[in-house]
Amino acid sequence: MTDGPTRRAVLVASAAAVPLLVTACRGVQVLGAPPPPAPDITQLRSAIAAERLMIGRYHQVITRAAGHQATVTRLTALLSEHQQHLALLQARLVIPAGSAAASPDGSPPAVKPVPADLAGALSALAADEQAAARRLSTQLLVMPPSLAQLLASISASEATHVPVLSELRRTS
Repeated sequence: MTDGPTRRAVLVASAAAVPLLVTACRGVQVLGAPPPPAPDITQLRSAIAAERLMIGRYHQVITRAAGHQATVTRLTALLSEHQQHLALLQARLVIPAGSAAASPDGSPPAVKPVPADLAGALSALAADEQAAARRLSTQLLVMPPSLAQLLASISASEATHVPVLSELRRTS
């Protein structure tokens, strides 16, 4: 006789363990799904996407203004502010290494075309700036204080772009 468990006991214990392992694996799969992002993360991603679109719109309008150097200079300064906004927003978005969102596909955002004439393009851009300022200011009450402060600053900046664009439209 042996001092250890019998072969029959080992086989019975192994057979009993299989359903437990299968159940445990199923539980891991269910628990492995990532939770939805917090509302402030969703808003931050939305603000980042909006800045990317705004930058795309500025590039289009700068192309339309190619023959008006003073206008291009002013638009380039405003574009630079939007690039700074984007950098500040992206710095707030922390994406865990290895997550699917950590590797953007690199494709440019789909930007709706601006009107063909420069005056119309500047008007459309001013309307976009006004809408962005309003949208950001409505989100302030539901954001954590530090993010609300950043969004308020960006909203104010975008609101100040509206009169500049209106003046450029009148002088171009």
